[in-house]
Amino acid sequence: MLKGWPFSLKKQHELVEAYSRLFASSDGQVVLADILDQAEAFETTPPDGPSVFNDGKRAVAFDILRKASVSSDLRAELAKAAYLKQEEDMQYE
Repeated sequence: MLKGWPFSLKKQHELVEAYSRLFASSDGQVVLADILDQAEAFETTPPDGPSVFNDGKRAVAFDILRKASVSSDLRAELAKAAYLKQEEDMQYE
């Protein structure tokens, strides 16, 4: 076992496969979208905002994306959609 890793490499591989299967389903994609929304994964923190706290939330969300083997193309699409939503929300404020 590698120092600092709570699981063997085999267990890590099994975990990544489980994440991939889970988030490949339509229910999993709904849950993943909620996780990303709750973590404000693609939002910027205002200059006077709690950046350390928000960075921690984002780190968890991006770790899930990595373990779920979400492609960089899909991550880019998610980021673009979040950006467009932010722009739309700002128009109505």
